[in-house]
Amino acid sequence: MKPEEQLELMNHALDLGVNWFDTAFQYGDGKSELNLGAYLAKSDACLLISTKFGITSKDLSDIPGAIERSLNDSFERLGLSRIDLFQLHNFISTTAGERTLTPHQILGPNRIVEGLEKLKDAGFIRATGFTAKGEPDVLLEIANSGAFDSAQVFYNILNPSAGQDMPPEWEGQNFHGLIAACRENETGVMAVRIFAAGVLATDQRTGRESIQYENASISSEEARAHAVFNVLEDRYGSRAQTAVRFCLVHPDIDVVNVGVYDTAQLDEAVKATEMGPLP
Repeated sequence: MKPEEQLELMNHALDLGVNWFDTAFQYGDGKSELNLGAYLAKSDACLLISTKFGITSKDLSDIPGAIERSLNDSFERLGLSRIDLFQLHNFISTTAGERTLTPHQILGPNRIVEGLEKLKDAGFIRATGFTAKGEPDVLLEIANSGAFDSAQVFYNILNPSAGQDMPPEWEGQNFHGLIAACRENETGVMAVRIFAAGVLATDQRTGRESIQYENASISSEEARAHAVFNVLEDRYGSRAQTAVRFCLVHPDIDVVNVGVYDTAQLDEAVKATEMGPLP
């Protein structure tokens, strides 16, 4: 997308009442933050900004220091000295790996949570969050700790298991009521992957799609999406609008995180919110 198109998209979002923008260093190796920072430098709008960080095995000797360095790098790209939400963006498991963290590395002394709280106490970040990707039982442990202000939870028509009980014969990765655990511990819930890597929204593929939960692939998700829309057809709007409206139904979801490419997609998503939740 050209700079002038980015500017048009951001201005259009503001005109529609959108005031929260989520980014990450991992999106384009910092390009997303740089592009957003370029806009912020020209705008006097009051926006809410969230970004993310990741920890690798080489950071384990000084996790708080690694988090602070990551935040400062994001500040430089964004042109900011404070953000509203800083989120852990690692895979979470019982076994540590190059980019995989365990609950102890997150919740233990001088680890992720303590590092984030120090930055929060210093006024550099307003709230803390984590992306709930990994082993379901471990994710529930993190949610039940109540250590984070918010969680990005995978939730869509094809895998709603974070928000409801699933039948025994269901074959997808089961997140076992993760949303209820977040709500019980006063952790805000942001629904992400609501289009299932774009599969729900369109049959067009870019080659960059990735499914980030188990027992699913692009081909299996495509088959499931076609089964859904063979039943629903277009009675609830476009496929993308139907996916958004599905997420609006759940009372414990605070934010539906939608990625858009251009103003037309943005208009489509906003129109879905005006149409209201699915029946």
